[in-house]
Amino acid sequence: MNAGFRCLAVILLGVAGVPAPAAPPPGLATDRAAIGELISAVSLDVMSEATLQACTDMGVASADRLREAWVAWRQRHQIAPLRQVVQGLRERGGSKLPPWSDLTGPLRERVLADPRVEATCSALLQDWQGPGMDPTTLYPRARAVAAALVQVKVVSAPALPAVAAGTVRGPVLRPSQVPALAAQQQGGWGTRSVEDARREHGLVLVKGRVARRGRDDFQLIEAQGDRESAAYIRLEIDAEPWVGQEVVLRGVFTALRDYGATLADVQLVNDVAGLVPSPLPAAPLARREVLLQRVMVAPGKGLKPADLTAVVLHGKGNYNNGSSWDEDVRFLLRDGSCYRRSEMPPDQLDVAASRRLEPQQWCRWRQGPKGYEVQDQDDDGRPAGDWTPLPHRAMTPWAPGTAVDGYFSRSRFDGSLAFGGISSTQGLRLTRDGRFERSHHALGTSGTSGTVAGALNNTVIGSTSHADGRGSSSATTATVGGVGAATRQQQDDGASRRGRYRFEGYAVVLDYDDGHQERLLSFPTRAGLRGLYVGSGSLSAKD
Repeated sequence: MNAGFRCLAVILLGVAGVPAPAAPPPGLATDRAAIGELISAVSLDVMSEATLQACTDMGVASADRLREAWVAWRQRHQIAPLRQVVQGLRERGGSKLPPWSDLTGPLRERVLADPRVEATCSALLQDWQGPGMDPTTLYPRARAVAAALVQVKVVSAPALPAVAAGTVRGPVLRPSQVPALAAQQQGGWGTRSVEDARREHGLVLVKGRVARRGRDDFQLIEAQGDRESAAYIRLEIDAEPWVGQEVVLRGVFTALRDYGATLADVQLVNDVAGLVPSPLPAAPLARREVLLQRVMVAPGKGLKPADLTAVVLHGKGNYNNGSSWDEDVRFLLRDGSCYRRSEMPPDQLDVAASRRLEPQQWCRWRQGPKGYEVQDQDDDGRPAGDWTPLPHRAMTPWAPGTAVDGYFSRSRFDGSLAFGGISSTQGLRLTRDGRFERSHHALGTSGTSGTVAGALNNTVIGSTSHADGRGSSSATTATVGGVGAATRQQQDDGASRRGRYRFEGYAVVLDYDDGHQERLLSFPTRAGLRGLYVGSGSLSAKD
């Protein structure tokens, strides 16, 4: 066994000082049951991380202690290299592993809907100490099969982060200081090679907490309580072993802008005795967006009709990277305040909780000589900026017992005609007997230009998906040099997209045939019921 694999084996097979075996048992890399143990061990980590994130998003008091306990649990059981191996399996061509979202999505929803979320989240502190969350005991072959998969080159060996030698000296930059550094460098620079960045700008030292962004992207963030730096430092390294930890890193900035930087040629700094804080000014930390669940109450328990002056709407075309119709809805209150994150019916807005948790979503309004005028608030609820015109118009609530008959839709295109994109249409069919059917259709293409190789080979790739009250389907087609191929999938019976509807005030209640219910912000937008707002946007009637 070579030195590189011996080092890997110590990581994968040696736990708490127990010596690693000489080599994995023969045939372990093809043992489905053993591979299942590896995936199950990593699934515990994936579900733990998703639960931790949901608890943090719900603002539980134990969030910081939960993160520390999760990091300690990962280190105790050496989870990171196992997760790197499974990620390697997922990235192999033809992998049939289901997406992690199949596990994390339902789990997250349960946490967000838990009426005792504080107690549920706090219980994790004990769970990570107990036998039910001990992957080493539950899945004893997980570590050995991970090493076997590396040995037979099914996946690459997990990369071990480099460590800076000796005592490192110099100023340490935090993510909140990135905008000041970019300003000092005349706005910063775009992507450069490691060699050019080192030659022109030298090494930098940075400090922050490692956070996962997407499937395999990692960033340094700066967070304190419910606030976080708007700027970030993207890491050009597999930082799986550091997720959730605050670290000091050395490297070079291959990109620098006021909104973030990219750190490459990364080394971990363990000896921090020679470090000093950077003297650059730090931008204020911004409030994180609060989950809707935290500022919502049961229907009728929120904003009272007597406290509401108007629900107002304004829309305009957006032609950046495609074509769409963007809309803004605000609630104008009789006390002169206004709320701009209107993603729920007004009678479900918990005004007190919202003012406390998200004061930046509130504003002041007044009637000006030519219409409404508003003044925004900052993260601490203080007036921010001047009074500005608000081009919105007032909407009327639904009349009791309203029944609608017709098909309504809205469409958008994301991308470009030259390089491809996705065109999509959201539809809603209503009938006077109180039935509804929602639909979605999307078409994606590679465009008329694509890559040079694609143009030379006359390559066109397209995909379509469709879902309505009868079911859903998807198809992919490809044409290369005039030769075509296609795949098609059909699934579900459409019960999750059809059911019964009723309008009430500024809301529509959708009772689906599969048993779930939605209550969404809604109101008519055009005379003669030729348009209506549902959830997050307007739909227009189609003849």
